[in-house]
Amino acid sequence: MKWMIALDSSGDLQEGMPLAPDTALVSVPLTIQIGGMSFVDEAGLDIRAMMDAMQSSDQPTSSACPSPDAWARAFQQADHVFAITISSKLSGSYNSAMIARDLVLEQYPEKKIAVIDSMATSGSMILMARLINDMIAQGAHFEKIEDAVLSLRDRQHILFTLSSFDNLVRNGRMPKLVGVLAKTMKMRIIGTANEGQIQVIHKCRGEQNTLMTLIKDMKACGDLARRHVVITHCFNLKLAKTLENLLHAEAPGVQVSILPCHALTSYYAEDGGLIIAY
Repeated sequence: MKWMIALDSSGDLQEGMPLAPDTALVSVPLTIQIGGMSFVDEAGLDIRAMMDAMQSSDQPTSSACPSPDAWARAFQQADHVFAITISSKLSGSYNSAMIARDLVLEQYPEKKIAVIDSMATSGSMILMARLINDMIAQGAHFEKIEDAVLSLRDRQHILFTLSSFDNLVRNGRMPKLVGVLAKTMKMRIIGTANEGQIQVIHKCRGEQNTLMTLIKDMKACGDLARRHVVITHCFNLKLAKTLENLLHAEAPGVQVSILPCHALTSYYAEDGGLIIAY
């Protein structure tokens, strides 16, 4: 295989994306650990069962990034590789992929491997993968594609809205007091990734207020009609579709994709959460 686009599984990569000739699309799985159980974030995993196990467990939970060996096995399969990872501020996936890159290039110095820290997750990684695929199809050179993806990363935005915050608090991603107050007051939070780290920017009462606040923040970035918006959801297709309809009303012509969260993003978004990349 000449080209490969590899994402760790936080990218919520879906099968069926049309690919450029001689191009493979690969998901390298993270692992969710709940008490004594391990859930590998790969096709076929029953995410509902994982979420039920997490909600009923009083045992510690955690996530583990792919090993360098897992990344290396993917890198060895193609001549030109683009690897996209969840933010290095949230996981060791980027560092693991960089170790794999160095090991593979030591053995196969003729290969070209770019490891890109998305500084985000989920839909942001999908948008980068789509750009890479489009540019491969257009015959662009490796270095030109890498520059374009880094430029896209730097001008992208990501927002998320959650109604449950237990894992973010438990794993130190959100201050405990903020999580307790939001849960007690039955609020949804809106957050973003600031230089790759999670930052809470709004606390909203009710879904309608939450959605209108999201739209306002999204419109502040410029002309939404010229953007592609990816909405990933954790068992909340209804809210995702409502947001899509509002986006079409506010910015006719906007392109919207709705996809389900995989295991890692479900673990952090929890039931009802949305992640919006644009």
